[in-house]
Amino acid sequence: MAAAIDRRLASFWADSPDQIVAALRKENPEELAAARALVKVHLGTQRQWRLKAQDVRDKQLAGLVGRRKASGSAREILVLRLGLLVALITPPAYVVATDHDNIVKLIVVGAVCFAAALTGGHFLTIRARVPVMPNIRGPWLNELREDIVNATLLAILQNKGVELDLRTTAACRRGWTSIQAASKTVTTLQS
Repeated sequence: MAAAIDRRLASFWADSPDQIVAALRKENPEELAAARALVKVHLGTQRQWRLKAQDVRDKQLAGLVGRRKASGSAREILVLRLGLLVALITPPAYVVATDHDNIVKLIVVGAVCFAAALTGGHFLTIRARVPVMPNIRGPWLNELREDIVNATLLAILQNKGVELDLRTTAACRRGWTSIQAASKTVTTLQS
């Protein structure tokens, strides 16, 4: 999904809503509702779709996590995380216990701990050698979903025998084609 989102965000055609697709949606409200229902049946809600994707990713990473556990590096990372946690809690706790009236000192220690958390977390992520889950934002995921709805709407109309010009057909398929291209590229990279 992240690759499809990145591809869509970088595509010129996705910069603004396509007027041809918008007109087709407006002219065919019943078919659009049917397309949305079909997409919901197959993908579930947006949250369910995201959870399914997370399950797929977890299954893909299961072998990697197993190798990390077998080599002992998972235990090492756990110890390092616990050490970082203690190192981040101790200074503010000490300031509160010894000089709780000095707010400036507490703020400075908090800022230092925040910077240390970012740096330490980055170090641990690199050391763990586990791919980081990409950030998938809801509105971007919704754009992918609407691309699937557009392709489904096109299929419904074509199954009903509605004649559509090539520009309309291409505009409705563009998002779905982009998702498929991103998926193929990711699959190739992972093989």
